[in-house]
Amino acid sequence: MKIALAGQYSKASVVRSSDRAITHYALDSRRCVSGSLFFTLRGKNSSGIDYLKEAESNGAVAVLVHTEEIQRALNETSCAVLASDDVFQALMNLATAYRALFPHVRTIGITGSTGKSTTKEAVGKIASALGPTTMTSGNLNSEYGLALSIMNLNSETKYGVFELGIDHPGEMERMTKMASPSIGVLTNIGNAHLESMGSREVIAREKAKIFHPGIEAGFISRHSLYGHLIQTLCPVELIRYSTRDVSAIDLGLDGWQISYQGVSFRIKAVGKHLLEDVAGAIRVGAYLGARPVDIAHALEDFEPLVGRSTVRTSRVTIINDTYNASLDSTRSIIRYLSRLSWSGRKNAVLGPMKELGAESKQAHLEIAKTLIQSTFTKHFLYGREMEEAYQTIKREKGKERVSFTQDFEELEGMVRDEVTAGDLVLLKGSRVVQMERLIPTIERGVALHG
Repeated sequence: MKIALAGQYSKASVVRSSDRAITHYALDSRRCVSGSLFFTLRGKNSSGIDYLKEAESNGAVAVLVHTEEIQRALNETSCAVLASDDVFQALMNLATAYRALFPHVRTIGITGSTGKSTTKEAVGKIASALGPTTMTSGNLNSEYGLALSIMNLNSETKYGVFELGIDHPGEMERMTKMASPSIGVLTNIGNAHLESMGSREVIAREKAKIFHPGIEAGFISRHSLYGHLIQTLCPVELIRYSTRDVSAIDLGLDGWQISYQGVSFRIKAVGKHLLEDVAGAIRVGAYLGARPVDIAHALEDFEPLVGRSTVRTSRVTIINDTYNASLDSTRSIIRYLSRLSWSGRKNAVLGPMKELGAESKQAHLEIAKTLIQSTFTKHFLYGREMEEAYQTIKREKGKERVSFTQDFEELEGMVRDEVTAGDLVLLKGSRVVQMERLIPTIERGVALHG
């Protein structure tokens, strides 16, 4: 893209031009490569303007800065300089205009309180079997991530599979404006981000905006809360999906053996909640025109991204479900693993569920009830929000069955000292807690004392 065109699409002023073409877009100076346009966004703790020199040394051919920072950009760089009163809005403008250049691309937008990434990965696998596909990388499901994903479209792209994650009212409208999804998928409505959204109904109404007036088709889980409300807000009749759309044999930690319209394949996804995500992807794939055999080949040995109930096996078996935690997802994996036949001990190591607002206390007590009814041998609870859950379990099960701390190093010591070879360990907590940090501790501890 030429500098002038980038200015036109982003509605930014071209302060200093260049004949070098923009071939890449970056929000982090460390990710700049030859041909990058670097957006100097402002964060809570840092600002992109402080990394102009690093961006240019890594290959940036242009920077887009706030208007009041023009002189600094001119002084510190020799590359092209664009300016806007709002760099974030300029990024949105550029992505929206860029998406409009490819009207032939069928885009699938995926949202929901949980299951977005797994559904996106599975839909992406199927779409890729049908033609060139661009999709959200990893879990970059914010407005920023969506903009960068859109900028990966090209003239050969047939499908765009984008994950749309929101945590504040108004975001979905901006994201659908950018991506203009042809097909929308809503996995479920839960209490994730309840603190900033206010209520589940608000969450449902905001996520339902993925079904914008120009939507071609919409899909929603049969088990989603507020399904009737969401349908009334949708301009098309929603297609409902569930695990009943497939025949599935539970292989435990090896995943599921799925039969769909006469073909069979295995997925490496643990838990019924992930099976439903894959079932939704299958329905979307069939809508796109994929034959059962295409779907089977695309999803054979499919496994979700790391941190979504992924299995790590050594002398101890770890279920890494640390990407995030809500009441629904935490309860689901505890119940699934509780039913799992296991010769050794089962340990639940749980961090807090964040951003639940007024429902936080009750949600953590619900997890305590679920653990009390489970077959887990020992419960390790971490974080202030888990203290009442700890007291509840201690009263019901005894203090030898549950441990609690607000100190991560102390948690490491507790887990290291008690987990032994042959154990099953569930790790789960909200993303900000980074419960996956315990994995090396657990594995080293087992290697040392068996």
